[in-house]
Amino acid sequence: MHVIRSSGYRVMPWKNGGGETTEIFVSPTTGNFDWRVSIAKVNADGPFSTFCGYDRHIMMLTGSGMRLDIEGRGIFELEPLKPFSFSGDLRVSGFLVNGPVLDFNLMLRRDFGQGVLRVMDCGAGYPFGSGQSLCLVHVLLGESRIGGDSVHPGDSFFLEADEQIVLAAPLKAVICEITPRWQL
Repeated sequence: MHVIRSSGYRVMPWKNGGGETTEIFVSPTTGNFDWRVSIAKVNADGPFSTFCGYDRHIMMLTGSGMRLDIEGRGIFELEPLKPFSFSGDLRVSGFLVNGPVLDFNLMLRRDFGQGVLRVMDCGAGYPFGSGQSLCLVHVLLGESRIGGDSVHPGDSFFLEADEQIVLAAPLKAVICEITPRWQL
């Protein structure tokens, strides 16, 4: 298990230059990534960056709302803490409902694997890690001990496919589970 402190996150420009994202985790760290987890602050209406060959999973963390106009699919309203998925190949524009939003993003290269994004209230004793999937957990509320480390709101932790841990105290968290192709 590897704890990723919020102080270690990397802020970088969006691919299209329209804003900034806070990168929580990326693998691999050089070249084209297989998967990436980030949080973006969206301050204005505008186009999303395209990521051909990737599946995108987005979830609004804060704000009044955002509508996505997705090429060939229609208009969809994002709701707080409700994941929404779409192809990174498509042209997408975002329209803010009433001011800026903060959104959580999981992007996976399609030929690398599949992923899911969900929010959970995890009680003390909750086990993370499945034996097949990679798992990244981003803490929204609460503090807990996992292994020998403490995690706080804004921190994240990552588990390889063969790892499992148990929470010492309850957390509300965003959970990203990634199943590489060789595990499907």
